Amino acid sequence: MVKHIAIIFLLFTCTFTLFATPWSLVRDEEEVQVYLRSTTGTSIKSAKGEVELTVKLNDLLAVLEDTATFPHWLYQCKYATTIKQPSVIERYDYILTDMPWPNWDRDVVVRSVFQQDLRSKQVTISFDSTPDLVALKPGVVRIRRMTGNMRITPLTQGRLKLVYEVNVDPGGRIPKWLVNDLVLDFPFFSLKNLREFLQTKPNK
Repeated sequence: MVKHIAIIFLLFTCTFTLFATPWSLVRDEEEVQVYLRSTTGTSIKSAKGEVELTVKLNDLLAVLEDTATFPHWLYQCKYATTIKQPSVIERYDYILTDMPWPNWDRDVVVRSVFQQDLRSKQVTISFDSTPDLVALKPGVVRIRRMTGNMRITPLTQGRLKLVYEVNVDPGGRIPKWLVNDLVLDFPFFSLKNLREFLQTKPNK
């Protein structure tokens, strides 16, 4: 059983039964697929990214566990650190996201919990925001609502399928076109960057 896990990422809801519409494929480039759908209770659409990776499960989880790697692959991540880890299946991370001028940077405090199916070896990481755990930072907008999950499914020939679902409200005043761009770009570039980052790691 996998003993360690972390997520930011960053950035994927603990449950998706509230979503009323089917996923629509909106981007398929460089072997990364991004889907969107409407979400109950918010005008901001949910996003789902999918990618296949050639990497061992434990090696992938080791990267997701190491917040020091987040700026290397998590889209627009400026800084990340682990605040506390109550157990091997639960952790709290602080993530600072760089935003284009003149928008203020965003930060989020993320609680992540993982489960593993012992038969299929699939790992599911559920995460949501815990905005009041850390004091507000001057000049930074706190993301108060973010929910998501990440599912890692072993395939054949040493490959994994990674599915990342997320709904996030960036908060504050931000142009609608920028919100729409972020909804698309965050899963696409995070998964693309993660795959490239893993390729730079030595094989074990």
